Parts: sequence; C-alpha cells; structure tokens
Amino acid sequence: MLSWRRHTHSLLATAAAHRTAARRSYSNKVRVFPFAISKEKAIAELSWNTSLFTGEKLFGTWLRHLLPDLDIEALRPIRVTPVYLPTWIIDAELEATVWSKKQESDDHFLKDLAQVQFRFVYVPLSSMSLMTPQLIDAQAVPWSEELRRYDGDNVLCLPYSLTPFRLPDVARSLSMTDANVSNLLRFEPSTVKETMMAAYPVLIPTYLAQYKVEALIHGKPQDATVSAFLEAAVPNGRAVVEVLPGVEDFFNMFNVPIPDLFIRGPDGPLTRRFTNTRSLIANTITRTHRTQVETWTNNALGRKAALQRYRNRFFGTSEAEATRKVDWNDVRIRPFDPEERRANIGWLTASADLFLLKVMLQVYNAKREVRRAVSPRERGRVGQDADRDAGKE
Repeated sequence: MLSWRRHTHSLLATAAAHRTAARRSYSNKVRVFPFAISKEKAIAELSWNTSLFTGEKLFGTWLRHLLPDLDIEALRPIRVTPVYLPTWIIDAELEATVWSKKQESDDHFLKDLAQVQFRFVYVPLSSMSLMTPQLIDAQAVPWSEELRRYDGDNVLCLPYSLTPFRLPDVARSLSMTDANVSNLLRFEPSTVKETMMAAYPVLIPTYLAQYKVEALIHGKPQDATVSAFLEAAVPNGRAVVEVLPGVEDFFNMFNVPIPDLFIRGPDGPLTRRFTNTRSLIANTITRTHRTQVETWTNNALGRKAALQRYRNRFFGTSEAEATRKVDWNDVRIRPFDPEERRANIGWLTASADLFLLKVMLQVYNAKREVRRAVSPRERGRVGQDADRDAGKE
C-alpha cells in the first residue's frame, strides 16, 4: 500500500526484522509467480542500471556487466532483498448512468446507461503497474512453505492489507467534477453499481536493492543512498531506479518535467497502465470514449498516495489493523487458475452480449415509437431514415 519511492528505504532496512518475525501465512487462494532470475543475475542487472542512471563507477560496472568474471571494481549493492509483492488482479463489471457526446462541437450531452468491463491490477507498493503481457499469461503456482526461500535467501513476504472491493464506494463518493472523464464523457457517481467482481491474489517476485553513490546535490558532491528495483518473475524484467536530488536539479535547469523513476527494460511504457477496458457499451458510446475511460482510470490508480488514502479510509492506518480486515472467506476472492479465469471471462463475455442486445432492443423500440407517432404520409420517410441510421451503426 505504500509508495515505492518513498518507502523502499524503510522496507529494506526492516527486512531482517520481518524475516525473524513470526512466519506469515497466506490463504490457500493465493497464487505465486515463481522467481525466474538468480540473485547474482539480479544484482548484475540492478548494478548496471543504477550505474547507468547515476554515473557511479560506470565504466567498471559496464565491463563487469559484459564480462561477469572480469576482476574489476564495479558498483555493488549494500543491501539486496528478494520480496514477494502482494497484488490483486481484478476482473470487474460496472454499470452507471453516463452523459456523452460524440464530438466537442455537439451541442448537448446525451444521457444513457452504460456497462463497462475492466481487467485491472492493484499493487500495494506502488504508483506503477507490475503486470505485463508476459506475466498475465504466465503460470502461477499455489503458495507453499518451500517458496519462502529462493537461491539461498529468505524471501520477504509482505501481507495483504486491502482488497479492491471498496473501489465502487470510492467511485460513488466522487463529486460530479471528479466524475468528468473527459470533455466528451462524464458519469453520475451515485449510479455506479458493480454487477460482477472477481479478485485474484497473486504474489509477484522482485528484488529490492540499495546503493551508496556520490551525487552532485545542489552543486556539492555528497554521499547518497539510491534504491533500485527489479522484476523477477520473468528473465528480462524491468529495472527501476529512483531519481536522485542531483538529477532533479539537472532537469530543473532545462525546465524539463522530473520523472518519478528511471525505468529500463521491455514493456516500460506499461508501468502506468493499470487497466485494460475489455468493453464499454451504451447507445451513445464510441471507441474514443472507451480509450478515455481507460486513461482516466489509469491516472486515478497511479495518482500519488491514492492507494495509501484508500487503505487508510477503508482498512485502517496501521498494517496490522488493515491485514486483519482482509476477509479471505469473501467468495469474490478467487484463485488465479486457468479454469477459474476462463469461467469468469466467459461470464463477462455473455453479460456484455446480453447488455448489447438490450441496447439494440431499446434503439429498435424507440424508433418504432417514433414511427407510430407520425402521420401515415410521413411514416414511409421516417422508416427510411430509421433504416438508414441503423445501417450506419
């Protein structure tokens, strides 16, 4: 539930304490993506990327990255910890009253009932998404005690301290201003209704590391600590390095927006993508509206401290309190297994087809009422217009 950049230092500093504390037990609904990279390989990738973004021991680290057996001074972490990040993957269907128009030049918004289906990911540590196309199709395994250790190390097992089931409450509590998705689309918060939600708890393996570097901060060389992060569920996961204050000064000199993190590796652009909008259906909805809903949702989930406020509001301000409020008997919590996912996706597909049929029937009935209301002389012309409009749809 914590911001990655803000709390990585304290997480690494307390890792030893977590390992010696009581052994955390996970529900039998939890699935795990196994580690796919060794500790030494992870250190090599983290060190090279940290050196690249800080300039610390750059030449030696580059040579060591190319030739691992080369005896040369290179950047090494002062601390590295394997971690399982508790994550929720969610399939959901919502309905709400929306107001939309097809283009900004249109005079009026049209009111309609819309159905939207999402697949999205909720990551406790971050303002970045850890799901990639590789990972979403990977085979997760049931949690077992053997997974507590990997490559000779104890893995830091973080708790589940929230569920996503109160997110519709958040949507319903928004103001009308906050419910403006775009200039073309807005929704009525009080009408949001969840019709289906399945949440799959998965543990994503990562490596967290800290480095001591010399950085130019406010024009003076100073010792600094920088944190780095590597996805470990795939062999070529993304590396993430925090931005040092000295680098922030450099960006400020050129009036360039300062990034939160340096991200390197495949699927880098997906780090801010939490949502995949499977469908958005209403009589007045277009593909543009669907893209806008996805962008609006990604921005909301990636907003700074959004997850922290969510947990504090619905689950408690302390980790212990929040962890106790996770109800593992909730039937909406499902194992991330292929059979379970296929069944839920099949239900969502059928539901979308049924909603689309209802929309088509409403359009047909509305046009039939128009035809009944006009005079016999005009009926033929209206019918032709209606058929032509239906053909355009």
